[in-house]
Amino acid sequence: MALWHSDLRVSWRAQWVSLLLHGVVILVLLLAPWPASLTVVWMLLLTLVVFECVRSQRRIRSREGEISLLEHRQLQWRQKRWQIHGRPWITQQAILLALRSAQGEKEKLWLCRDSMEDEEWRELRQHLLMSG
Repeated sequence: MALWHSDLRVSWRAQWVSLLLHGVVILVLLLAPWPASLTVVWMLLLTLVVFECVRSQRRIRSREGEISLLEHRQLQWRQKRWQIHGRPWITQQAILLALRSAQGEKEKLWLCRDSMEDEEWRELRQHLLMSG
C-alpha cells in the first residue's frame, strides 16, 4: 500500500541551477587567460563542460514519471522497488534520497519542490521526517 504517490514533472528550478552552474564554469574557461600552448587543453575542457551540461539536462528530464512511497522505507520508481538507504537530506526546496535496488543498483534521487504539487510535497516531507 502506498503511503504517498506523485506524478513527477520536470523541475524547472533544477534545470536553471544546472544551467547556471555550468554556465559559470564555461564563462570562467572562456575568460581565463590561456597560453597558446594550452589551446588543445582549453578546447577539451570547454567541450567536456558543454557535454556534461547536456547530460545533466537529460538526467533532470529523466526523473519524470510515477513515484510512490511505500511502507518500510521503500520507493516504487521507474518500475522498480528501491530501498531508501540512510537518512534523507531534506531542505525546504529539495530532498535527496540515496536509493538501493534489490539487484544492488544505487541511485541518488533529487526531488525538487517544483516537481510536484504543494500538497504532495508537504506529505512527502512529513512521511520522510517521521520515518527518519
